[in-house]
Amino acid sequence: MNATFVITEINSKKTGFLLEDNSLVRACSLYNESLLGNVYSAKVVNYVPSINAAFLDAGTGDYLYYSLNDNTNHIFLKHGNTEKVCVGDELLVQIEKEPIKTKKGVATSDIELSGKYFILNRRNEVGISHKITDADVRKSLKSMTEKALEEYNVRFYEEGKNLSLGAIIRTSAEFVSEDELKLELNNLVHIMNGIVDYGVHSVVKKLIYSPDRSIRNELIDIKNKQKYDSFNIITDLEEEYNLLSVDFGSDIKLYNDTMVALHKVFNLEEKLKKAFDRFIYLKSGGSIIVEPTEALTVIDVNTGKAIKGKNTEKSFLKINKEAAEAIAKVIRLRNISGIIIIDFINMKEIESIKELLDYLKKQLDKDEVKVTFVDMTPLGLVELTRKKEAKPFTLQDFL
Repeated sequence: MNATFVITEINSKKTGFLLEDNSLVRACSLYNESLLGNVYSAKVVNYVPSINAAFLDAGTGDYLYYSLNDNTNHIFLKHGNTEKVCVGDELLVQIEKEPIKTKKGVATSDIELSGKYFILNRRNEVGISHKITDADVRKSLKSMTEKALEEYNVRFYEEGKNLSLGAIIRTSAEFVSEDELKLELNNLVHIMNGIVDYGVHSVVKKLIYSPDRSIRNELIDIKNKQKYDSFNIITDLEEEYNLLSVDFGSDIKLYNDTMVALHKVFNLEEKLKKAFDRFIYLKSGGSIIVEPTEALTVIDVNTGKAIKGKNTEKSFLKINKEAAEAIAKVIRLRNISGIIIIDFINMKEIESIKELLDYLKKQLDKDEVKVTFVDMTPLGLVELTRKKEAKPFTLQDFL
């Protein structure tokens, strides 16, 4: 599979568009106002024993949900005599999930910092990407990381800091020198230490740290995953080209044709409008209908005028597979999360159903966000869940 990342401006909105084999699957605003990953000094304003959770005021405009079942290793900035979290306490927390519709944002004490080769956290253990398969390499990387973190943890313990750092080793670390890995790990630990120090001396309800959300990090992450046969970047924004050419060299091209706008070359406006329409028409003549509700998203697959000939089972399978591919792309592009119910065209043969579900799972595996295939119900409805992190997108976010 080949991929192209187009960085351009449509209606004064600078956006990055990811196309896989010329099919639009992701759109990323260059001006990301997300709260996700931000670290705040927050005050406990309420405790609800029935759900064992606290609500925090971090100055974000609404209270944050803080589960005391999921968070036991608190970073207290101000605390009473009891070991429990109490109203009036001040905590250092990170936004784990953004507020979505009527649901409040979720805060966590497990602060994570992402780098090219590591994800630093507070779990006091070292994990490694399953995509690194060489046993000797896995052993070497884990040993090096554990040794480095042990030295840091001893130092922080002596300084009286409750950090207990751990890390996840990313796939991109496999072919990198030990010196470069140690350099990034040291930088991440330095940032984590700085966050805690700043938090301790800051006033409450203050933004302590915000991750770099530039398009550069998005692109580095895509390239490091090495999931495409070829990956190219093209932009008509000279400023972005100058910034990115340092990291991507020949992989990035500057488009300077004044006759035809870059977004028209890739037909981006039309692709966005089609992907965000309630009805999405398939090449076979079938269609899918996307219906977001407060509780879940329902997607219905229709045959339309696609049925030809006597072998309806074969035709249904063909339409369903085309719909499965389209649905996986729509979920990514719209950032649909939570519970997703898909009503495919009913098929009678077990082999056809199995082939469809296997194909759907393969398409869902392409998603950057974790998607879980739950089951197919007795009524033939496919149940999925997609991890909630940020708000779903609308067409107005890009046009």
